[in-house]
Amino acid sequence: MENKKEILLSYIRANVTPILVDFIFGKDINGAVVLPANVDVKELNGHYDGTDFMPPKWLNEILSTNASKILVIDKIDAIAKEEQLKFCELLEHRKISTFELPKSCVIIVTANEINKDKINEEIFSLVARI
Repeated sequence: MENKKEILLSYIRANVTPILVDFIFGKDINGAVVLPANVDVKELNGHYDGTDFMPPKWLNEILSTNASKILVIDKIDAIAKEEQLKFCELLEHRKISTFELPKSCVIIVTANEINKDKINEEIFSLVARI
C-alpha cells in the first residue's frame, strides 16, 4: 500500500495522464473536487443561463483558484460501462463541452476494484493504472 501511495504521488507530480486507483476515494483526498461517477450529464457538462453557456459548478470550483487542484471521478465501476463513456472527453482532452481544465489540475479516477469486466475499455485506455 505504501508503495502504491508513493507511485500515486509521483504520478500527481508528473500530471501527464489521468490516474486510476482502487485504494483511495474522493473523501480521502483533502481539498479535492469530487465528482461521483453517477453524476447527471447535465451537472457534468454545464448549462445555459439565458444566452450564455456556463461551466458546471464543479469546474467553477477548480477555476476559482490559482492553486493546483485535484479532480476525482469517484467510484467509476459503480456505474454501467456504457455510462462511463460520459467521462471520455474529460479524460482524453482535459475539457468538458467548451471549457478546458487548467494544466495544473490532476485527474484521479477511483474504483472499488480495477477490473476489465467493470471498467469500459475506452476508459481503461485513457488512464494510468496504479
